Amino acid sequence: MERELFDYDNTREKSVVDYSQGLLNKKFSQIIEEYTRTPYKTYEDFHTKTVTTSQDRKISMKSKGQYGNYIEKYFYGYKLNSDSDPDFDKIGVELKVTPFKVNKNETISAKERLVLTILNYMEENLDDFYSTHLWHKCQKMLLLFYNGKIDNQTMADYVIEKIFLYEWFEEDMEVILEDYRKITDKIKNGKAHELSESDGNYLSTCTKGAGGGKDWRDQPFSNVKAKQRAWELKSSYMTYLINHKIFNQSEQESVVSTAKGEKKSFTGIISEKIMQYKGKAESELYQEFEVNPKAKGKNSTLIRKMLGLTGDLDKTQEFQKANLSLRVIRVDKNGQPKEDSPFKTYKFKELAGNEEWEESEPYVEICNKRFLFVIFKETEKNIFVLDRIKFWGLPDRLIDEVKRVWIETKDIINNGVQLTQTSRGISTNFPQSKVNKVVFTKLHAQNTYYEIEPNVFVGKGKLSDTDELPDGRHITKHSFWFPKKFLKEVFNGEWE
Repeated sequence: MERELFDYDNTREKSVVDYSQGLLNKKFSQIIEEYTRTPYKTYEDFHTKTVTTSQDRKISMKSKGQYGNYIEKYFYGYKLNSDSDPDFDKIGVELKVTPFKVNKNETISAKERLVLTILNYMEENLDDFYSTHLWHKCQKMLLLFYNGKIDNQTMADYVIEKIFLYEWFEEDMEVILEDYRKITDKIKNGKAHELSESDGNYLSTCTKGAGGGKDWRDQPFSNVKAKQRAWELKSSYMTYLINHKIFNQSEQESVVSTAKGEKKSFTGIISEKIMQYKGKAESELYQEFEVNPKAKGKNSTLIRKMLGLTGDLDKTQEFQKANLSLRVIRVDKNGQPKEDSPFKTYKFKELAGNEEWEESEPYVEICNKRFLFVIFKETEKNIFVLDRIKFWGLPDRLIDEVKRVWIETKDIINNGVQLTQTSRGISTNFPQSKVNKVVFTKLHAQNTYYEIEPNVFVGKGKLSDTDELPDGRHITKHSFWFPKKFLKEVFNGEWE
């Protein structure tokens, strides 16, 4: 027998969770129909059997961002409460409605970060995570998941597909606390205006508000105004949660599990395990860990073995939750990287046709990742020894520059890539490192091959080294790159 709307006990956790099951596989339009039929329009009115007389304004099914608020009102029967307490304050449970998406390859990922609550710079506890407003409000959350990426759907079509009572996992808390300390240290140092989403591995902050210069707030240790921000669980963390806790109950290999009995964050464990080999040459390490120095992916294999892992790094719990990407970089005696650092090759037509910045190649691969740089330094000619490691993420203030290069690259592809023959080969009009100091575009293939006229190719490569442009020509595959001069600045701490 299906329950009536609002027929639950808000003083009992089990009752709230059991009642929530009534949302599963039910379109929002059906909930609105039930709400329209019932004489009771609030939780209180249902339990006091008081017929609600106030009239509701008609809602627009196009206002998708209101879905969570509407679920609170039309299914749970309460109005938005004060920001200081959890939604179900009698049981200490916060309600969060959050979307997932099914990708082209049929994998599932979080559609966005999980925004928790506003970070009040002036009032937040900056010394004890467990005494924060964040912890008070969100230490237990009822998560409602819906597919937020279905073509042509309106809010009326939204369906809650999974319900999960989230309590912060003990295995994640060392990382969460490390993230919290990094963020609050910035605030205590008068640098709240320099906060960035890349600051944290699992827990971070995001800008929150209407924009247009209206969301600047006072901070306690500086006169400089800072953007209003909210605490968040990062989209990569939510993706891991969705795939291994919600839709599937499967555990991945863990970095932390390789350090049994040690209560440390995964970044601390990685640092300790890798840096015990500081000063050792690449050749020594390849030999010690039985890695073929000529093999493709040798660096990833080496670091994996140094960490005591058996599977791929990018499939470990921590690398997935933090969206962490390994980069092994060689630098000269002055700390200058020997080479620019590439990202994966992109498809010209896909890149040119993509209008969504947050689904673009550079956003996903550059702006939305954190990086583990393992740095080998040259001590003698062609002798590189392990020098240091660095965890880093692109700060928010550089995102607009990466976006600009993406737009410029798209425009060039759509307007027609210019190919110029020179004594050194073929040059293009893609964004170059001389002008673009943060990220640029260049070829990414062992051999070059360019179609300068229909069916007329120049270069030592072959067709498999190319990708097709929108105008039908085939040219050497390209990717976005970090310039080596920029990487040196990163390693020197100039882009924290």
